[in-house]
Amino acid sequence: MSPTSLSRPWARRLLLTLRVWLGLALAGAAAAQQPSTWYSERPGPYLLVAAGGSQYEFDCRSDYYYYDDCAYSRAGAGKVGLGFRFGRIGVEGTWTDYGRARIDNGRTPRDSLRLQALGVNAVFSIPFGPATEGLLRVGLADVRHSRSDDIAAQHVFTAAVGLAMLLHLGPNAALEVGWDATSGEGRNTGTTVAGMITAGLRWSF
Repeated sequence: MSPTSLSRPWARRLLLTLRVWLGLALAGAAAAQQPSTWYSERPGPYLLVAAGGSQYEFDCRSDYYYYDDCAYSRAGAGKVGLGFRFGRIGVEGTWTDYGRARIDNGRTPRDSLRLQALGVNAVFSIPFGPATEGLLRVGLADVRHSRSDDIAAQHVFTAAVGLAMLLHLGPNAALEVGWDATSGEGRNTGTTVAGMITAGLRWSF
């Protein structure tokens, strides 16, 4: 292309258009090789509110009774969390209610079971794409185990774990779908393991 032809308006517009498209192509290629992590790198506090369902696996015999069939029971569940993010690592405090499950013990009133936990977690993030990431939670919780066939509620400090998928809807809002698990200990009714699946809104400040 000669200097004379480049001096024409249509030629200059064509060259400018080619430069713009080349820049966009290079930017797109760079983004494809290294997904954007603006959401996971920005530090700050966040609030999480979620609800879902839980499943209890509990002991079927104790000093006071024996059930032929009581492998598990289900209930509604929910949790509230407040945390602070340092890039891909964070800390959070959570209050979790695994819900009250009814146990069919063949008599009236039926037995019931409930776990509630106040915990502190370390949260690790793994980016999957421009708007999604995975979360791993590992922490310690004060779990309150209450069962109607027991003499009183029992508190125990135990481990709590969780996995979650985070879908960012914008700079502040995100949808979180997660799984959490912990265990409790009754005074006379043995050990209970609880797991729950929830979906909720996470808001970054």
